[in-house]
Amino acid sequence: MIWFGTFAVVVVEMAQITPPVGFDLFVLQGMTSHEMGYISRTALPMFLIMVLMVGVLVLVPERATWLPETLRARS
Repeated sequence: MIWFGTFAVVVVEMAQITPPVGFDLFVLQGMTSHEMGYISRTALPMFLIMVLMVGVLVLVPERATWLPETLRARS
């Protein structure tokens, strides 16, 4: 369940920053008054990092559960 929650949060955030319907892009456009194309290009590195993170979560699922398991073991 912890892995799925982490995976779902990352994938939903990826959807929030991809055009043409990315809600976060509209928020940033309203805050900065830049064009949507500029904001989309500047969000691209973050999107690529999230794609890499999804790949790591799928290939090494223990990464998502390491911290909760470590904290649970201390209790």
